[in-house]
Amino acid sequence: MWALILVVFATCSWLFYLLVARLMGPRLAVADRLATVGAASQPPVQAPFRWSSMPAADRIMGRLDFSRSLEYLLDEADLPMKPFEFVLLLIVCALGLTAAGLVAGRGTAIGALMGMLGFLAPIVWVRLRRLGRRDAFNRQIPDALQAIGNSLRAGYGFGQGMGVVAKDLPRPISAEFARALREMNLGMTVEDVLRDMTRRMQSVDFELAISGILINRQVGGNLAELLDHITNTIRERVKLQAFIRVLTAEQRLSALVIMAVPPVLFVILFVAWREYMKYILITRIGLALLAVALLMQLVGIYFIRRIVDIEV
Repeated sequence: MWALILVVFATCSWLFYLLVARLMGPRLAVADRLATVGAASQPPVQAPFRWSSMPAADRIMGRLDFSRSLEYLLDEADLPMKPFEFVLLLIVCALGLTAAGLVAGRGTAIGALMGMLGFLAPIVWVRLRRLGRRDAFNRQIPDALQAIGNSLRAGYGFGQGMGVVAKDLPRPISAEFARALREMNLGMTVEDVLRDMTRRMQSVDFELAISGILINRQVGGNLAELLDHITNTIRERVKLQAFIRVLTAEQRLSALVIMAVPPVLFVILFVAWREYMKYILITRIGLALLAVALLMQLVGIYFIRRIVDIEV
């Protein structure tokens, strides 16, 4: 009952926060801008409402060390959510699954396990979304570089070539180049914009291309020809990576089986022999053996991934 009360309270608080942030956020932003009129001689201050739409929550999140890492994670996953909102989502999911575990299993161990899963599930989802976005970005890099090279041959500038990529190519690379163009229009240099893109995407191929572009901007030369060479190199690397994935398919399938069998077996035993599983989840010996099994599974997955992770 107490867990259900906490879940309802947390959900209502989250909805109230979103409502107040939607209604009061623009007014607070305008008031803050009006308050800074005439203070041009003062040093620039940090932009308001960076971590949250509420001033108090923004100040609290600004003092925490993980706020910047969480901001980078949401930015790289292309989620229109501020860090404080994501923290509230984690709390609501953890409390909700904790209450569900207490109601279904009638035990604190099951409730704690469900709460941990509810807390980790949004984080895993965001990381998987970021990984999928990076993979799609890497597949689109050769087409983007070729489009920029063709634009340069047609007489356009580098910025106009980026505009062609932002207009003609699909997401996510079009969204990244459109963001880069907006940042350039706001006064950022091309070098800073390209470095920010490299930081967000964490792509070796894109870092190679950006390094070549920045060197070319310093020493000069035929940028279109340089992009053609980089594009051919990236395409050859993609072919070799696909060949390696075919050769290591059996090992990756083994890792997938190692990951899937224990949870499936755990669910089957929990449904068929609930008393036996309660003994594992309640007693200290059972919890210790469960922790050792989980640790061994993670170690096995880690070594299999290191074996099949062949850098090209």
